[in-house]
Amino acid sequence: LKFGKNNVKSLLFSTDMALIENNDADAILAVYPFPPSPKIIKTLIEFAGKPIVCGVGGGKTKGKKSLEMAIYAEEAGASGIIVNVPFENKDIKKIREKISIPMIATVTNSDYKFLKEKIDAGINIFHVSGGAKTNEIVKDIAAKFPDFPVMATGGKNLESIKESIDSGSKAIVLSPPSNKDLFKTVMEKYRKTFGNF
Repeated sequence: LKFGKNNVKSLLFSTDMALIENNDADAILAVYPFPPSPKIIKTLIEFAGKPIVCGVGGGKTKGKKSLEMAIYAEEAGASGIIVNVPFENKDIKKIREKISIPMIATVTNSDYKFLKEKIDAGINIFHVSGGAKTNEIVKDIAAKFPDFPVMATGGKNLESIKESIDSGSKAIVLSPPSNKDLFKTVMEKYRKTFGNF
């Protein structure tokens, strides 16, 4: 996928600065389950040192607020924006009229009419997040819209990531383990080596 001058094949799904600092993904997907925050957008763009795709809307945030956040994200230097499944096409059109960076829509199905309406509204890339059906959805979208860019949420291992790529995904979104899980592994190793005191 192209974000400005950057070719992107992997995106880290995180807003955790320690994880962003210690990864080799090509870009960062900054989405979180709260209303979009200018402070978070600005901080992540300045900190990351790589392309940032900012979440600007979904189920709870839409309309004027999403439009304002999309404009702000572009002005702050975001490489793209992303909206979640329930985001309405009328709001996608309004955002598309005001920004020039890529717009991504998360999708969970491959219904032709649903996808075509998103494309017509101004979406440039689909992000498939279909759980166990992700690869099937990617393959179906690639068949229906052969030249349309698709990225997919990666699975739990290299084999499932390879399957997503083979299905037609042009980039993979990787969900890192939490700090808690990373520390758990480290601490288990320390306990085995040094014992419990």
